[in-house]
Amino acid sequence: MKIGIIGAMDEELIPIRALASHLEKIERGNRTYWHGDMYGHQVYLTRCDPGKVNAVIATQQMLDFFEPDALFNMGSSGALSPDLEVGDLVIATDAIQHDFDLTGWGLKPGEILFDVITQKENGQLNFTSRHAFGTDSKLTELAFESAKSVSLDEIGGHAPKVYKGRLVSGDQFISSVEKAGQLWNTHQALAVDMEAAAIAHTCEINKVPFLCLRAMSDKADHSANVSFTDFLIAATHNYGRVFDKLIQELGK
Repeated sequence: MKIGIIGAMDEELIPIRALASHLEKIERGNRTYWHGDMYGHQVYLTRCDPGKVNAVIATQQMLDFFEPDALFNMGSSGALSPDLEVGDLVIATDAIQHDFDLTGWGLKPGEILFDVITQKENGQLNFTSRHAFGTDSKLTELAFESAKSVSLDEIGGHAPKVYKGRLVSGDQFISSVEKAGQLWNTHQALAVDMEAAAIAHTCEINKVPFLCLRAMSDKADHSANVSFTDFLIAATHNYGRVFDKLIQELGK
């Protein structure tokens, strides 16, 4: 199996790269890729940088250059659900672009338009729409079971738990409790980030299975007393272990 892996920052990909053998560096345009072998699978990794446009460009380039059979996104997210603690893992079931707003047209927050055509007869718009973009159900379930079967390091004295659920993404860093509460109430999303929904959208358009695994870097109420550096070291090792278990299970 050929797997593409995208993270917003290099630091989020280091534990995954460390699992690969015969690692080689590939330069394409302004982007750096890493290629290696893992348990008989070919993996390609790259950094996209934060934000939806950056994520879409990196995803489409990955799909065009290397034609992976599936694409994985890993990294950090901010917790929206009050049940989540720093270090908890979320395996995404679907994702919504929370900052896409056509509510003035009667659509739901985050609902996106496709196939927009103006009717010649009356000048009215015809379109289809999509609210959420799903992840691959088989990969998601396999990742969830893999995450529950491995030992995860404590972060700030908390033993991480594993959840499945919705993510929301937008070109905004969510720093206020009020905004986090609004996103939770509107979408019932477990966590918020800046890339996952855009990557899910791109993968669906290209008919490529998508998996997303996120570690919580902060809580919705910002009460966690864990530095981002300390979190990142422990969290990336945790989802590195999950990925190691998952890729061993693929194809069994």
